[in-house]
Amino acid sequence: MESKYQVESSRQGVALCLSGGGFRAALFHVGALRRLNEVGALAKITTITSVSGGSIASGALASLWPTFTFDGNGVVREFDGYERKMRDFCSHDLRTGPLITERLNPLNWPRLWGDDHSATDLLAQAYEDRLTPGLTLGQLAVVGRPRAPKFVFCASNLQTGVSFEMSADRVGDYQVGYMAAPDLPVSEAIAASSAFPLAFPPLVLKLSQTAFHGGRIRDDDVRRTFTRRIVLSDGGVYDNLGLEPVWKSHAVVLCSDGGKPFALDCDPGTFIVPRLLRVQDIIGNQALAIRKRWLVDSFLRKAYGGSYWGIATEIDEYASHGPGYLGPVLEAIKGIRTDLNEFTPGEQAVLMNHGWALADAALRSYARELMVLTDDGSAPDEGLLRDPAATLAALK
Repeated sequence: MESKYQVESSRQGVALCLSGGGFRAALFHVGALRRLNEVGALAKITTITSVSGGSIASGALASLWPTFTFDGNGVVREFDGYERKMRDFCSHDLRTGPLITERLNPLNWPRLWGDDHSATDLLAQAYEDRLTPGLTLGQLAVVGRPRAPKFVFCASNLQTGVSFEMSADRVGDYQVGYMAAPDLPVSEAIAASSAFPLAFPPLVLKLSQTAFHGGRIRDDDVRRTFTRRIVLSDGGVYDNLGLEPVWKSHAVVLCSDGGKPFALDCDPGTFIVPRLLRVQDIIGNQALAIRKRWLVDSFLRKAYGGSYWGIATEIDEYASHGPGYLGPVLEAIKGIRTDLNEFTPGEQAVLMNHGWALADAALRSYARELMVLTDDGSAPDEGLLRDPAATLAALK
């Protein structure tokens, strides 16, 4: 059954939620993770939830976690290897192959012919080859040693209309129930989580129909009709912040949001397609805005501790902060595409700087108890962080 909301006194653990937003969000999160590691806070995280681009960053972190060692303050010594892996991954076009060139390859046609396969399976193969080779959800349980978080990848179940979780503990949602983690490749979990609508079709999972238990659907025959083919789309369709698995149970919630800010548009279009797309943007923005307001209100009510930082946040909104991006530079960052194509070294450095600076400000202002160290570390590119003109040039 669905887990019940836990009162403040019974909450446990520190959660980190990594939002969706393509490579832009992934790189933004890498910068935030760098700062969390530098201050010793990363080793205190007990659960990392992720959506879409956040799942790319989380999946790479999970694949490398068994190789990490920690110093006396809980700082990962090999974190620069994770950064290099992510920067290399985001410097290649991951979108065009699965959507166009690999679809046109006759060798892939038999695989794509049936209704159980789509271009998102080709995306999963790209993740398997270059991001999480050979890693399964079941193997993430081995990752769960001291100082290792639980990794939860979130997709949206288009049949039940709720968040579908994939972790070492379980796979499922509160409607169809949950099953023990199968030998499902982490690459498929990431692909389902990042199957952005309009660009990528849903990913279909075919798991054991009789293995799901405990959901709201009590009739076994009805449940089996839902679990014969589980149709999953981008986790951001339901919850782009990745809050759903943790908001009821954790004592501290940190939310890193690299999603697309809502933009004003004086010309919503005269034809039906652009008008409908604009309406969809407005509906999605209102749902996300409600989640953000509720999250901040929960912090203010002290339902749990933690903080939020987003790609559209001005750093001077925090009581304690160092240098960061404001004005025209921030506007330029907000306009960076949420895509899976090639990101230049300059774009990468700016996004990582931005995530680093905002995570630092959020921790100093609202979660200082997580900081073992306060003055150690540096931004990915200190010179670029302090030079607005150079930053704008890098984003061109």
